[in-house]
Amino acid sequence: MHVISRRCPIATTIATAMLMLAVLSGCATHTADATPPAGESTASASSWPRVVDVDGQKITIKAQPRKIVAITSETADLALQLAGPSRLAAIPASSQLPVMGTAVELARQVPNTLPTGTDPDPEKVLSYGPDLVVSTLRHDGEKNASRQIQASGVPVVSLSDSDFTTPEKLAHVIDILGQVLGEQDRAAQLSTELMDSVKSVDADRGTAHPTALSLMARGNTVMAFDDSQMLPGLVRRAGATNAGASVGLTQTRPVDAELVAKANPQVIFLEDFMGQGRKPFAALLASPVLASVPAIANAHVYLIPMTQASAVSGTQTAVGYRAIVDDLKKVS
Repeated sequence: MHVISRRCPIATTIATAMLMLAVLSGCATHTADATPPAGESTASASSWPRVVDVDGQKITIKAQPRKIVAITSETADLALQLAGPSRLAAIPASSQLPVMGTAVELARQVPNTLPTGTDPDPEKVLSYGPDLVVSTLRHDGEKNASRQIQASGVPVVSLSDSDFTTPEKLAHVIDILGQVLGEQDRAAQLSTELMDSVKSVDADRGTAHPTALSLMARGNTVMAFDDSQMLPGLVRRAGATNAGASVGLTQTRPVDAELVAKANPQVIFLEDFMGQGRKPFAALLASPVLASVPAIANAHVYLIPMTQASAVSGTQTAVGYRAIVDDLKKVS
């Protein structure tokens, strides 16, 4: 079997982060690291305070934020590209790692970092004196921290994990953050560039519709993706059908060789989680049970970095989508 990989070697410093992020969903092309225009506001002074609707909640921002703390890497990376590193008081350490962040050069200009994980310490966040906190409410720890920080009087922009599942939703998040940060023009530029890139790939999709299965690994467990997540969504958008649907693989759940064999995919996409590559999948893919599965027999097993097709892929999502479309074209 031959696996096509687009990842870079992982740094040994990732080991601790891997354990702490095992419950979360390569190196991206870091075009996102182009420094934004000095973090200058595109809003006039008279436009503050402002009220921004975030997922149905009205958030009042008294003045343009200058000491922003981003709790999650996907919000940190977008805030960096919109406002610049000088306005970020603290970000997750994961944003500074090439296998996890999409604006690494900008992230490394922020001196303060939060420990990688899903249980942020509200006191630590507040110690940086933020005038705005942004986060994604994916885990209980993030939800609890956001509530406590908000209770202290600091405005908190809390996004849903479902806001990062399609390019269109991601573009909307960029526009919302642009309003919150007073960087509407920069946000419009980023969201337009993202969707223009995605639509360009849309126009280049192949005509075949192979069956495909998207797999992830957390620790020693290999799982099928929930259909609603970014990677399988991009695979379907590229023209493939979900091979797992016929055997009930439509939600995140562990899989074994027998279940994958029943799904019988023509293509398998593997999420390269934190630069681990195909190693977590090696035992499963080497099972004799899978030898006759078309994806294995015809070497149509492909690796997609999490920085290109996941909840954290941000403005690099079109790069992953392009790779998926190109890989599907290889299936005859």
